[in-house]
Amino acid sequence: MLTSVIIPTFNRSAQLTKTLESIARQNLSEKSYEIIIIDNGSTDDTDSVIKQFISSFPAHNINSFYDKTPGLLTGRHLGAKMAKGEILVFADDDIYASENWLSTINTIFNDQEIQLAGGKCLPDFEIDPPNWVIDFFRENQEGKMLAELSLCDFGNEVKTISPLYIWGLNFSIRKKALYTLGGFHPDNISPAYQMFQGDGETGLSLKAIKLNYKCIYHPQNLIHHQVPKSRMTIDYFDKRFFYQGICDSYTKIRKYKTLDRYINQPSLKNEAIELLRHTKNRFGKSGNGVPLHEFKNNVDFLKIRLNSMYHAGYNFHQHAAQHKVVFDWITKSDYFDYHLPELI
Repeated sequence: MLTSVIIPTFNRSAQLTKTLESIARQNLSEKSYEIIIIDNGSTDDTDSVIKQFISSFPAHNINSFYDKTPGLLTGRHLGAKMAKGEILVFADDDIYASENWLSTINTIFNDQEIQLAGGKCLPDFEIDPPNWVIDFFRENQEGKMLAELSLCDFGNEVKTISPLYIWGLNFSIRKKALYTLGGFHPDNISPAYQMFQGDGETGLSLKAIKLNYKCIYHPQNLIHHQVPKSRMTIDYFDKRFFYQGICDSYTKIRKYKTLDRYINQPSLKNEAIELLRHTKNRFGKSGNGVPLHEFKNNVDFLKIRLNSMYHAGYNFHQHAAQHKVVFDWITKSDYFDYHLPELI
């Protein structure tokens, strides 16, 4: 059984070197998998990194392709089209894989009932993260995660999980299932084309749930995500929440084929006043006299700010979708003929 590893990349040559070398140094025969790299229009030295990688591992089956059409979907669908394997493993260009990553994935898919697989996505922080970043880790019935940085640890046992907990940086699927589900949706669209942003792998996962596809989490399906200090900033989280609002608007429009009313978005000032009212035990009986900078550094205040950014993204997308070109794009049956439309 041949496995196809697909790595879309864009202007991350420094991280890409570590990613590719970790995939080339797996503890299984290089003949049992292929590596497909899709350069999404990089302007740094990505091309040189790819050529050096191919030269350094001549025994491996490595192919690279160039397509500058904006968005992560370019690499995902072109990679799937070029893949010869039955199993498709999608990885981001800023991860590095454990040495038994692919052998674990192959073992998972020996069970013909399994259609999708994921695993641990652990952090490799460039610097020690600020305390407020750590406060964004959440726990549910599956385990621990920080979705804003694509990190998850669902424990040390193999178990069935929802496809919604398999994220694009470490996403494995049978090729037949990918096409049955209609492929991925647009993702990581550049700011100039934000109205054409979609919900990435979420739409595919929602279809997988409807079809009762079996999805497995395996702790040895392990990658590390390189998290630069630039992502551990409030500015990055602002953009991430705005982007999530767009994604959720897209999901909702596709589901109901109609636009939503704008979210009722209280002002940041009013929400902050309400928060002070409910945190008087933290700041004293009344909260009066609390320095503004102290309040702004509070994680609860930050979450209000980010919730406001989420609403702004949602409303931006709902407004953009009033344009017929955008609405038609959102409601396409699939994106295998992926070309961004022109918007006058």
